[in-house]
Amino acid sequence: MSFDIENPRECKVWRTALEGSLMRFTRFFFKQRLGYKMIVSPHHWAIVRALEGVYNGDIKRLIMNLPPGYTKTEFVISFIAWGMARNSKSKYIHTTYSSDLALENSSQVREIIQNEFFQAMWPCALRTDSKAKGAWKNTAGGGMQARPAGGSITGFRAGQPEAGFSGAFVMDDMIKPDDAYSEVTVDTINKRFNGVFRSRLMQERVTPMILIMQRIAQNDPTNFLLTGGTGEKWHHLCLPALYDKKEPYPEDYTHGISIDPKLENGPIWPFKHNEEELENLDTADPYVYQAQYKQAPATLGGGIFKDDWWQYYQHGTVIPEFRIITGDTAQKTKERNDYSCFQLWGYLKGDLYLMDLIKGRWEAPELNTNFKLFWSKHIGTGKAATTNRLRYAAIEDKSSGTGLIQFMRKLKGQKIPMKAVQRGTDKLTRAMDTVPYLATGRIHIPSDAPFTLDFKNEFSKFSSDDTHAFDDQIDPMMDACDLLLSENSKSAGVW
Repeated sequence: MSFDIENPRECKVWRTALEGSLMRFTRFFFKQRLGYKMIVSPHHWAIVRALEGVYNGDIKRLIMNLPPGYTKTEFVISFIAWGMARNSKSKYIHTTYSSDLALENSSQVREIIQNEFFQAMWPCALRTDSKAKGAWKNTAGGGMQARPAGGSITGFRAGQPEAGFSGAFVMDDMIKPDDAYSEVTVDTINKRFNGVFRSRLMQERVTPMILIMQRIAQNDPTNFLLTGGTGEKWHHLCLPALYDKKEPYPEDYTHGISIDPKLENGPIWPFKHNEEELENLDTADPYVYQAQYKQAPATLGGGIFKDDWWQYYQHGTVIPEFRIITGDTAQKTKERNDYSCFQLWGYLKGDLYLMDLIKGRWEAPELNTNFKLFWSKHIGTGKAATTNRLRYAAIEDKSSGTGLIQFMRKLKGQKIPMKAVQRGTDKLTRAMDTVPYLATGRIHIPSDAPFTLDFKNEFSKFSSDDTHAFDDQIDPMMDACDLLLSENSKSAGVW
């Protein structure tokens, strides 16, 4: 629906309506540009709410992840034009993975601004000396520079030296999917955040930055920023193609502020993909699906531990012959945000059952306390202390683990049998030694425990080249297999 641009009253009504809603603005000029109506889905409203939060000043750093073809670029274009409508002096830097795409997006923003309906509501012409597709200004002093993410960005800053919203640094798909296989390319773009990109903000604490992208690799810009690459907190709107409310927010995203998209479970845009079609995409290329459609990329070179190898049992339904505790302690609590982890394993008829697990970042006194509490929780008293007996705790004899072993052995009044584990072989060799036990269905994990999903995710990201972020839960399981299932084990756990 349009209006009579010669009628000042109609122009004023429409101007108020479109300024007040990014969604209305987007739909209006989508129809003007393309000639047909935009098909709106609930996930589009989640995008709009996040972008309006940027304009209102509630969000200074925003990351939005969604699948390819789910109209992310349409909203990048619309947001810049909408911002210029509301503040004609606003200035934008826009980057994407290729020069051609950057110029195309810039041209579409210009097309909206030069549209007769836009000019009727917000009369502000482009400067006659500013006709380049990738760098242009309007007569009010606002403008836009569009460049490839790896290219030069000079002579222009996003934002103005004034209060309120006055522009933004907008990044759309900084790295193309093929570059997921190039660590050098990904690392180069990541490093530009702390150098080139931040230096192009007129006011670093005020001018917002927006990154909108499909995930392509575990070490991509999304991961770099959410794990503290710039030291800033980033609001994070994650929109996998198949949404699940129960999916926990990753613990390693220490610098992420999760945004609730307010969606129902299921495909977020059935017009684009239904559940069966998404399943077909997953079957055709699990790595691409995991990254670009699920927004949770597995480590390249990973896949050593297969998800479908896990056996499940209902927590509390298995009574093992005996139990042990295995543990992995962090070298330093601040090093790579490493965790310490303690696991309770039960042995029954040649199989292992994960029965409980705790992990955390603990200094030595707190580490000792948490271990004692975990042991006390499971040692039991009376008959419970002899039925499916808790035999010992096996901890790696290294760094903080050595300190824990020594502390417990010297502890008065509470005898805790401690086994010092020596991990003589490299991690990949140990992993490959463990794979047969998992592949043949001898490792069981609880289907209904709160720690199960995080435990599985860590295994799915384990890589052969040690590029995975964490393996704090993997080492204790490998210890349990070596102690209780391998040919070197002593009578299945007698020690």
